[in-house]
Amino acid sequence: MSESPHLAYGRHVLVDIAQADHALLNDRGALVRALTDAAVAEGATVLGTIEHAFEPNGVTILLLLAESHVSLHTYPDEGRAFFDAFTCGVRCEPVRIFRRFVAAHPVGTYRMVFCERGEAGPRETAPCGSGGMA
Repeated sequence: MSESPHLAYGRHVLVDIAQADHALLNDRGALVRALTDAAVAEGATVLGTIEHAFEPNGVTILLLLAESHVSLHTYPDEGRAFFDAFTCGVRCEPVRIFRRFVAAHPVGTYRMVFCERGEAGPRETAPCGSGGMA
């Protein structure tokens, strides 16, 4: 596999977050900073950000990366959120983006699903594997 950062191969992580702090899940500014800092620290290039606050609660944040994307959708009243990151190539690791994010803002419990996408190796006809509970 070439070392180009933009291959038709990537890794995708999907995280269901539970028991998270209501105030944090509603703090759009803090969440944008934490997601951006986590992506940049992992070596991703942030090309743009879209963010929206819902009334009375909840936010959606999308980071457009040169390597693909990071998204977060929050449900403060339920203490829940959904995190998604996909990175093309081999330079950035989406699981580490999530771990950097939660190191800055602990989120309670979470369930992670990890998928390799593209031409990483032999193909199987099976769903994405679960990374287990944390």
